[in-house]
Amino acid sequence: MSSSSAGGAARLRLLAESGLLAVVAAGVLLDSRFYPGSLAEGAPGPAFFPRLLAVLLMGCAAWLAVRAARQPPESTSGRSRGNVSAGPGAGRGARLGLGAAWIAVFLLAWPRLGTVVSVPLLVAGLMWLTGERSRLALVSVPLAFAAFIYLVFMAALGVPLPSGF
Repeated sequence: MSSSSAGGAARLRLLAESGLLAVVAAGVLLDSRFYPGSLAEGAPGPAFFPRLLAVLLMGCAAWLAVRAARQPPESTSGRSRGNVSAGPGAGRGARLGLGAAWIAVFLLAWPRLGTVVSVPLLVAGLMWLTGERSRLALVSVPLAFAAFIYLVFMAALGVPLPSGF
């Protein structure tokens, strides 16, 4: 595959991902249109979080579309230094299956291990399966993600999460 056709394939992949995110966001918005806005004055209602998710997904879709438009045709990938590049189609099915199995294990272990332990393991495993090899990223991102979930749900919103053990 020539470098220009590889760059074109990468651009098309980014545009397809962008379109998929936009479709999911539109579906979430359509689904949430019948949710009540608020159940109590001054408190977010059932429609708030799905709509927030839809807005964030639309923002990600727009970012990917802009990234695809700015990608030079001769570029083959936008990987970071810590990522591993697998050839086109190399092991994608196996990685997808392993990712689905990893998520299933997470869902079974989450109530027993709790959020603080199981979420970092889930995120680190998925990062590894998608090619991340930087030890710093494999440790810091999952821990930051777990801390974010804890702070948002437990501290800010008062939503109890599985504590485990």
